[in-house]
Amino acid sequence: MVVFSIMESEEKREIGAEEGVAAEEKGWEAVPERGAAPPAAGGNKGLLPGLLCDLKGGARLSLLLRSDLERLDATSARLVLLVLTDLALNLLCSFVLVGTGGYFSYSSLPGFFFHLPLLLLLGLAAGRLLSRCGAAPAVAAALIALSIPIEFCHAILEAVAQLRHFEWLQDYLTAPHYYRFYWWWGAAALLFLFRIDPARGLRRLRLPLLFALLVLPPLWYFPRGDLWASSAQESESGELSLTDEVLAAQAKLLDRELAALKPGRPGVTDIYFVGFAGDASQDVFLKELNYAKALFDRRFGTSGRSVLLANNPQSATTLPFASAGNLERTLVRIGEVMNRDEDLLFLYLSSHGSRDHELAVNNPPLELKQLTPELLKRELALAGIKWKVVVVSTCFSGGFVPPLQDDGTLVMTAADATHESFGCGFGEDFTWFGEAFLEDAMSKEFSFTAAFDRARETIRKWEEERGETPSNPQIWVGKGIEPKLGLLERVLREGKSKEP
Repeated sequence: MVVFSIMESEEKREIGAEEGVAAEEKGWEAVPERGAAPPAAGGNKGLLPGLLCDLKGGARLSLLLRSDLERLDATSARLVLLVLTDLALNLLCSFVLVGTGGYFSYSSLPGFFFHLPLLLLLGLAAGRLLSRCGAAPAVAAALIALSIPIEFCHAILEAVAQLRHFEWLQDYLTAPHYYRFYWWWGAAALLFLFRIDPARGLRRLRLPLLFALLVLPPLWYFPRGDLWASSAQESESGELSLTDEVLAAQAKLLDRELAALKPGRPGVTDIYFVGFAGDASQDVFLKELNYAKALFDRRFGTSGRSVLLANNPQSATTLPFASAGNLERTLVRIGEVMNRDEDLLFLYLSSHGSRDHELAVNNPPLELKQLTPELLKRELALAGIKWKVVVVSTCFSGGFVPPLQDDGTLVMTAADATHESFGCGFGEDFTWFGEAFLEDAMSKEFSFTAAFDRARETIRKWEEERGETPSNPQIWVGKGIEPKLGLLERVLREGKSKEP
């Protein structure tokens, strides 16, 4: 009996050795039996060799290949090292992309680590289902190692998209395109979890289903942000505080401005100026519109006939908010007080713009409606203003031209419908278009179209000098307003020449 037992044991060892050789030839170690301790080889690696092995394994998983990470031998120490590596890579990549003008985003830290307890919880569940001790840190480590090469690929694509000839790639870095990387990670993770479960049949889907229910939905709704963020994401003058003083002032400011508007004078073409600084995050829009209003009051006689709407914490108690509703009220009131057959509206809008041709109307914590070309067209039609000049100083502003076209309208934009304009930086006094059109051209010209041509040429030279993609400012002149503007130019020029 003893001899038989010894022979049986030897036979089992030989069979086990043969299975091990077969598994080794396939490049894969067989999954241990239930209750067996995980192989010690991976766990005995030093931290640095273990990290390099984990990163290599993560790269293989991202390519949907088998990896040593499927042995589930990663220790808690290696998990911590992977988390720190992931953090360092995110910080390094975002710093390279944003530059020294950015800042460390402490507010992104909680979101950055949001996934870790979810992955550990999944690992605990996997350990129970697989009867594997220590599976929690190993599963979490594998999924984090998998995310690192995918995040690195996304960073490379962001860097390439900053090159002049690859700007079209930006479209693939914004939601929902960004989540193609999310689905890449999710698909590779599902395959990994399917492989580590030795069960047969439908039971082998238990870990992938648990992952799909426990991890994927929260990470979809709460994606993590970069640790080094662009300063453009912060408001230059801080965020608006809706104090009693602000609320009381805003309740009266627009009414006061509209009540003070002077009526049009018979036989005289009066100009009514309306400025709209739509985005509160940067002071450049308020600065540009302050200059424009002062210029028109001084040079084009709009004093008493000008209204400035602005979103900026600095002007919260002195200027009415720039909202679609306030703009509509302003235009309707001007349509009432002006002589519609003689007088002219000059509407200047400055803000950020989107590829969908929406002019940004942002003033957190307020939730404001964005200004679209169609909405602006409806508001102008409601006001019944016949003669109007509309300037849109935003990126992709050429999208405003077709909807606003009519015989009584001159439309000028800082860019065409598919390109960005420039100069929306912190500390700037003007956008490029505002500087070229207002400060350089309108301060010398009485012709709006001549000023635009002059500004367009100036912007073209600046873009060539700095290697920027041309913004292609656009202009459209209605047949009816063209002679009207010519007559107005002569009147303004003659009036200026008669001044002492």
